[in-house]
Amino acid sequence: MSAENHQTRPLAPPKIYGRSDEELVPVFKPRPPSSSRGRCSSKCPVYFLAVVVVLAAIALVFSMIVLRPANPEFALRDVSVKFLNYTSDDQAPWLSARLAVRATLKNPNFGPFEFKSSNLTVSYYGTVVGEKALGDGTVWSRETRHVDVTVAVGPSRVAYLKNLSSDMGGKVLELTSYAKLSGRVHLIKIVKRRLTSVLNCTMSVGLSNRRVQDLKCR
Repeated sequence: MSAENHQTRPLAPPKIYGRSDEELVPVFKPRPPSSSRGRCSSKCPVYFLAVVVVLAAIALVFSMIVLRPANPEFALRDVSVKFLNYTSDDQAPWLSARLAVRATLKNPNFGPFEFKSSNLTVSYYGTVVGEKALGDGTVWSRETRHVDVTVAVGPSRVAYLKNLSSDMGGKVLELTSYAKLSGRVHLIKIVKRRLTSVLNCTMSVGLSNRRVQDLKCR
């Protein structure tokens, strides 16, 4: 072999190893700031305001529907003649009757209505000819209560009344029924309001057929 083939090739540089007591610290490249945080920070007040508006609307609807008291509805639903006896004498007209009355008391509130005792009256041209006491009681939330009473129309109350003899001749008597209930409604067991319910109805009592006609309440 020639001398050129015996030339020594350069050795590769030795690998460099770090010391065992040195910690390997990873190197992180800083990330660019996220744009989603900027969008959140700009929209968060809008979201908060929307939530406040929705809650205010719910509170307004709640106060208007639940916390707004309404007077109970009190009206006659049916009146029937249980007993009737009369005379149409011009000098001394006479009448004795018993009327079976069914009334309804409807409570539209979201709370019980407690009412005090009162009287149901039956009048003839403004003069009371029959009266019945109504006891106290309670009508629960959104409930309708039936009130059944019998009102006696006594002869002592109709004696010498004007137009009575002529109305008896026409076989029809025009009567008016009236009652007033006063009490309190308890809304969600916190709010208490005084309410009044009025019954004011007119009716025509047929003397021949012994039936009540044209029952109207206002």
